[in-house]
Amino acid sequence: MFKVAWVHRELERLGIPPLKRLGQHFLIQDAAREELIELANLTRRDTVLEVGPGLGFLTSVLAKKAGRVIAVEKDRTLAAYLKKRLSSYHNVHVVQADILSTRIPDNAKIVSSPPYNISSKLILQLMTSRFKLAALLMQMEFVMRLTASAGSRDYGRLTVMLQCGAEAKFVKEISRAVFYPPPKVDSALVTITPVKESFIRDRKMFEAIVRVLFTQRRRKLRTVLKRHLDRSYPEQSDLILERVTVPEKRVYEVTPGEFAALSNQIADALAAQKPEE
Repeated sequence: MFKVAWVHRELERLGIPPLKRLGQHFLIQDAAREELIELANLTRRDTVLEVGPGLGFLTSVLAKKAGRVIAVEKDRTLAAYLKKRLSSYHNVHVVQADILSTRIPDNAKIVSSPPYNISSKLILQLMTSRFKLAALLMQMEFVMRLTASAGSRDYGRLTVMLQCGAEAKFVKEISRAVFYPPPKVDSALVTITPVKESFIRDRKMFEAIVRVLFTQRRRKLRTVLKRHLDRSYPEQSDLILERVTVPEKRVYEVTPGEFAALSNQIADALAAQKPEE
């Protein structure tokens, strides 16, 4: 109850009540914070990125364990508050910015309980960066999407985009009671570790194919793919289909590896049809 009262008092003093529509829920439980930090296995050699530090409940402990902490806070009032409150930590750099418009530092460890409303965009952003590890506290339903298996209800575009470049591991379900104000759903701890080497040859093509195919996730892959190729490559569509291996599955049954292989084969087929210079 002490931390709830403290958070409420600080927010009231700053004149910024939490906005649920923006996914603002402040982590207040010590145990959940410690479990999140432990997943990152921090040392003084690490640079940590925290997304949405809020009142600095997590930031202050990260500062004691990591070599450098970059705390990106979108809210101007909270960013100013954090700069003052954390001024004694010389390894903390508070940035007032939108994380979705901010470059993620190479080899950084992301340790955060980010706002719910940016979850999907944040994960897609991570997959275009060179991060070292992510230890996150996110909405339970969202974590189930990240860790889903092909053919399951939760499996979708985001699952494929993530699992073709990283390994996501569900760690533990976390009660909504660890936040103030408590959200309507429970959360979960998840770790995301990038693969050492990407096996996707044309990233833009891969992203386009996955995005288009999942607009009709329950239809046969071959049918949806043919329509996509007819629209995107009308003169080469039939030749491409002759050169690629199309799994006889519905879209939501295709594994991340099969999506990557299909994308690579299409890229190779298009390259083979280019006239030699």
